[in-house]
Amino acid sequence: MRPAHPDRPARPLLIVGWDGATPELVGPWMEDGTLPHLAALAKRGAWAPLRSLVHPLSPAAWTSAITGLNPGRHGIWDFGHRAPDTYRVDPTTARERHGATVWDIAEDCGLRWAALNVPLSHPAPATTRGVFVPGLGAEELEGNTWPRELAAQIEAELPGFRMDSNAYEHADPADFLADVNAMIQQRATLATSLLQRERPDLMMCVFVATDRVQHAFWRQSSLPGVHGRGHWRFADAIRDTYRALDDALGLLVAAAGDDASVLVVSDHGFGELEGDLYLNSILEDAGWMTVRRTASRVDRLPAALRPFGRRLRAELPPRFRRREADLTFGHIDWATTRAYSRGLFGNVWLNLRGREPHGIVEPGPEADALLAAITDRLLEQTEPDGRTPLFDAVLRGAELYWGEQAAGAPDLVAVPREYRWMTRSGREIGPRGQLFSDPAVRHTGNHRMDGVFVGAGPGIAQGARPERLRLLDLTPTALALLGIEVPRGLDGVPMDDVLSCDVGWTDELPWRQPGEGAAPPDRDRLEERLRGLGYLAE
Repeated sequence: MRPAHPDRPARPLLIVGWDGATPELVGPWMEDGTLPHLAALAKRGAWAPLRSLVHPLSPAAWTSAITGLNPGRHGIWDFGHRAPDTYRVDPTTARERHGATVWDIAEDCGLRWAALNVPLSHPAPATTRGVFVPGLGAEELEGNTWPRELAAQIEAELPGFRMDSNAYEHADPADFLADVNAMIQQRATLATSLLQRERPDLMMCVFVATDRVQHAFWRQSSLPGVHGRGHWRFADAIRDTYRALDDALGLLVAAAGDDASVLVVSDHGFGELEGDLYLNSILEDAGWMTVRRTASRVDRLPAALRPFGRRLRAELPPRFRRREADLTFGHIDWATTRAYSRGLFGNVWLNLRGREPHGIVEPGPEADALLAAITDRLLEQTEPDGRTPLFDAVLRGAELYWGEQAAGAPDLVAVPREYRWMTRSGREIGPRGQLFSDPAVRHTGNHRMDGVFVGAGPGIAQGARPERLRLLDLTPTALALLGIEVPRGLDGVPMDDVLSCDVGWTDELPWRQPGEGAAPPDRDRLEERLRGLGYLAE
């Protein structure tokens, strides 16, 4: 790799991530003065909704953002992945990632970089020109930063530095929000200090506070166009969190300097969560899955009364039906199971012969016919009102994703209506006949497809307002702004609708192999963290 413009130094680039920031809030709050620093960037540059991936889930979305590759090439879809030759699901980390990150490419071109708290970027290989602070996927700084001594320095300057904060860790919402605010302030202080001290050519810093607070408080909040509980004492928590991030943005923009380009991006948007789904219930009822169950009280009723009993059980509070819902993949009879669902949001795999350890479905016409039948059955499903379609679409994984790792994609990707419903890892099998459930964790908000893009500075067209941009195009756009040739082999392309700089191209495609130079993470502690986030269930 080489710079596209070797005759001039790289222009500095600051990328600020607001995890889960959504245009339905950012737009009105830029207009009414709640977010003055973001509004100032948009006024002198560009802003637009930023389309995420299907599904709009942080591991795949942020990984595509920092690599310019679709999941079929970088190999990351979810917080968990199936261990080879088993049905066991292990937590996903950066050790499973294929391809080079935007900062890998910057380093190859001789530039200095810093990456702070980017989700699923940990563990990172050693670097000679970069600064790395881990995000989601790491439990502590010690042994996980580059340079290694940076961990002690951060702890000395910012005691109790938080990489994450979650509602489940606090009994009182006030304590949670205070912790979130402290996390924002610490991260802003660290990023500002590194910008001033290291003067990196590229810095990417992600703030996860928006995601965490919106998950916890969406339905309870007073929001533009949403009738929340305005009388609740924390009804402005989401707005206050955005305001704190805007204050932090002002500090970072000032520290980056007038010659820096600045991009503010989110990996997905946000909206209301209705509840969880037991997608395997549909497969089991259709005879495509066999679960070894002990006879429940409902199953012991006369056949004519069982449908009534199942409806009654579904209406019980979760604490009264948890005993019967406590089933895992260990209860599946794989010898007679043709399809199964696992993971977040809605995915179906066939129990395919030659791929799964105990596969029984033959690849080819038999598999295609089964996928078609499952698709039809899913599209027939309705929400509890009996009228509204439960799924917006059911897509073939082979049509959504492409590349060397596409074999790891789900066979079917079921898109719940507006992502108001979701399946949940570790909670895939519920009581017989029960499709809907309250959320496994006390969340009232969930992801949406459109995140946010705001950009300004050298190389960004002033006044650009495209209808929509793509998260997949972030890395090629960043390379163009840095003056680095853009590899034609990436899946993303530069955002021509917002760029005013020249773009150089190359046929060379930098690459990193999974786990290259990175130490393995503590999987038990990572599982505990993901469970608390609601991405894994008990």
